[in-house]
Amino acid sequence: MPYKKRKKREENDVMLYERLVRWAAEYWEAHYPDVEPRSIWASVECSNKIAQDQIKPGRRVQGKYRYGGFDEVATDLIVPISDYTRRGTRMMLTATSGAYVFHFEHATTGETFDVIYASSYFDDDVQDLTAIALVPEDKLAVWVKFEALCAKTVRPRIQRRRDVYIIGGTEAYFAPTVEWRDVVLPPDLKSDIYDDVEAFFSKGVDIYRQLKLAPFRKLLLAGVPGTGKTMLCAALAKHAIDQKRIVVYVSGSDRDGATFEKIQRAFQAVANAKYPTLLIVEEIDAYLRGDDKARILNVLDGIESPNNPKGTLMVATTNYPDAIDDRIFKRPGRLDRIFMVPTLQEESLAEQMLRHYMSDQWQDEHREVVPGLLNQPGAFVREVALHARMLAAHDHQTQVTLPMLQESVASLVRQMKLDRDFIADRRPLGLRIEKRRSTNHRTTLE
Repeated sequence: MPYKKRKKREENDVMLYERLVRWAAEYWEAHYPDVEPRSIWASVECSNKIAQDQIKPGRRVQGKYRYGGFDEVATDLIVPISDYTRRGTRMMLTATSGAYVFHFEHATTGETFDVIYASSYFDDDVQDLTAIALVPEDKLAVWVKFEALCAKTVRPRIQRRRDVYIIGGTEAYFAPTVEWRDVVLPPDLKSDIYDDVEAFFSKGVDIYRQLKLAPFRKLLLAGVPGTGKTMLCAALAKHAIDQKRIVVYVSGSDRDGATFEKIQRAFQAVANAKYPTLLIVEEIDAYLRGDDKARILNVLDGIESPNNPKGTLMVATTNYPDAIDDRIFKRPGRLDRIFMVPTLQEESLAEQMLRHYMSDQWQDEHREVVPGLLNQPGAFVREVALHARMLAAHDHQTQVTLPMLQESVASLVRQMKLDRDFIADRRPLGLRIEKRRSTNHRTTLE
């Protein structure tokens, strides 16, 4: 193998953190040859622009040691790039890759020391920073305090308000409008969910604390798509705000998608909240991939659980419970309760939901379509009502007639069948080995 190709392959086989540590060690040797450093994993928050902007030189860190500012260092290993977020009306730079020298000084003796720090992304596909630092071993305590200060500065500043905090979304807040009375579920299930939530905040938090456990309870809502899990979360959020609780929602809607970093930021936020907190994580199965799964298991086990003395209740949802492995489902304590949200099984619930979506267009004759709504998710009923009302509007009618509603049901059933047939029948194009009658094997292209 040519030397250049062999060298490049060897470089690719070296882990990213190793390259960062080697670069930092060379920098250290050139600038601090008389000081022996210790290489450590570091907090990515130290390169966060919010921390770097808000922690000013002169800030006390630990004992009489003060922060002395930082210098950015250029290296071919790292291309500096920043993420960003919105806080209120302000756009702010946040997580950043880069290399820095952080300075510290003793207020009395004037003694100084530096820390060499580097943070970079693992690869192009996963926006997840890794960070290392070289620190004089006798100054580790000061550096640890500085890392904690950076993390505290970066955490979302959550205060009680009339809307929901969004972490990881394209917006910072949203105002839930779904009332609990508008949620259509089997009465026993609806009552069980409500009672579990209220029992935790009214009595459960004290029980957890008496047992010296972090008051962190975890509920999972599982069901096929369209059964109303999102609506249920919105109603729980609205109710929590009415009860003067804080609500935090983890979103995968931005370009980063579902990452553990968002879960971690949410846990940091609720841990520092001064009020009872509801944490909502929709489609939690999307976060249980690769290395993130082990980290989420640690959180669910309690090792890194948010310890908010006022109590945190996490409500997670999944459309695909089979995608969540047994290490979560069958391990006691990782999920405290699992509620299965079913399709419509009773005509009374189907009629109640149809009445809701038909609103002032409801007519008693519309009951005839109700049997055709059974075994369907709530989203099906909503679409039936919307489509029927659109048919009436298209025909310049002021009322939705029964034939319009029946046509809407039939149309949606046909569409769903076509979707299922397409998924079942589709086959990828590719090379197929086909055995001919003559026993010869030929490669054909389908």
